[in-house]
Amino acid sequence: MHAEIVMIGTELLLGEIVDTNASLLAKMLREIGLDLYYKTTVGDNEQRITDVLSLALGRSDVVITSGGLGPTVDDITRQAVANATGRKLVYSTDLEAQIAERFRSFGRTMADNNKRQAYIPEGALPLINPVGTAPCFLSEDTQGRGVIISLPGVPRELEYMMKNVVVPVLVERMGGVKVMKVRILRTCAVGESNVDRAIGDLMTGTNPTVGLAAHSGQTDVRIAAKADTEAEADALIAPLEAQLRERLGVAIYGVGKETVAEVVGHLLAQRGLKLGIIDTLTGGQIARELAEAGFGDKIAVDSHPATVAEAVAPLPSSTNSAQLDNANLAAVMAQSVASDGTVGLAVLGPFGDEKLTYIAVHGPGAVRLSEQGRNFHNTDHIRRWLVIQGFDRVRRVLLGQLTSPAD
Repeated sequence: MHAEIVMIGTELLLGEIVDTNASLLAKMLREIGLDLYYKTTVGDNEQRITDVLSLALGRSDVVITSGGLGPTVDDITRQAVANATGRKLVYSTDLEAQIAERFRSFGRTMADNNKRQAYIPEGALPLINPVGTAPCFLSEDTQGRGVIISLPGVPRELEYMMKNVVVPVLVERMGGVKVMKVRILRTCAVGESNVDRAIGDLMTGTNPTVGLAAHSGQTDVRIAAKADTEAEADALIAPLEAQLRERLGVAIYGVGKETVAEVVGHLLAQRGLKLGIIDTLTGGQIARELAEAGFGDKIAVDSHPATVAEAVAPLPSSTNSAQLDNANLAAVMAQSVASDGTVGLAVLGPFGDEKLTYIAVHGPGAVRLSEQGRNFHNTDHIRRWLVIQGFDRVRRVLLGQLTSPAD
């Protein structure tokens, strides 16, 4: 059994509002182990909604719609559902009475246009909405295809109806709740294409499944398993996770919602070390993220001058920075904020017309890593990439992994 959701409203297509309902529906379906295969957004047009619903009925067991159940002329979900399921739209005096009572509870009189909300497809099962005026309903297809459940677009009404009415109906039809377990392995300093090359053959299974989600400087590897119990889902995930870890190795820095800043903070604390930072590229973001992760006490030096010249100025006069290439200059800067108890990190640049950047780490006793980073552009994406790369270089040095993979 699998589901499909259809989000209805021209305002969604125009970008006037953010569609939080789709995310809510997806999460609630996942929690009961009902697979969601498709999501469609369609505007307030009767024929287009009818077409979308007809397509959905032909490929999905359950179709859940959101929106278009109000009293206005453009609220046409009821008619479109009737069209798609091969039914007439009929008027329910019982629903009219329920809507009128709802208005009386507000101390108001129901307007004539609200009577539109008392129409539902013939034979549909009304789903009483105690938190709004729009009746919901469940309509079976006359051709024996899927079933359509129509819910309001008002987020609080949709959430209430899903939690208290629709989920119990779905669980009964499924024959009980299934457990959907998701485990996220978080990687950094390795591009999505490289992750794909390493684990692509493991991404073709059906249960558990493996998928990727790319972010700036990071790629999440998602393992999802469905089973009757959580223990059974864990048993499906465990051997696959072991294979992924073997192939990706040190590129995996954490799981779940862990951030690389948190991981670096814990490594520093475990080793009794602090981090000295020279940062001319991210405006102090590296230090801020370490502090926000709860490891502000592990920052020995936080220097983020606006230019390389300002960063180099405090160097001893015996250091001829003009004779150093960029990589060696970054190494010298990392060393300048390092000591026996402090790891030095330099994120330095931009250099020249190419706006080159360099990342260097100096561990206790020796320079460990100095390499070119991504060319600098004044964008949040590049700054975020440099933050992640800086943290990752420190992480690798602390773990004794000195070689970083190609990005």
